[in-house]
Amino acid sequence: MRNIPSNFIKVKCQNCGNESTIFQRASTTITCGVCEAIMVEPAGGKARLVGCSIVEVLESA
Repeated sequence: MRNIPSNFIKVKCQNCGNESTIFQRASTTITCGVCEAIMVEPAGGKARLVGCSIVEVLESA
């Protein structure tokens, strides 16, 4: 089994500007906690950003 580095990322909703921290390889659809817009969809590996932009990549220790 390969050791694939994964990180958490801080994303910003394009609709309302709310910032959320998500896992880079999300396996479920993630919606904004404020306006409930879809932000991230699973893509079989790294998640596909739909309604958000990356603010910061948080490195794992």
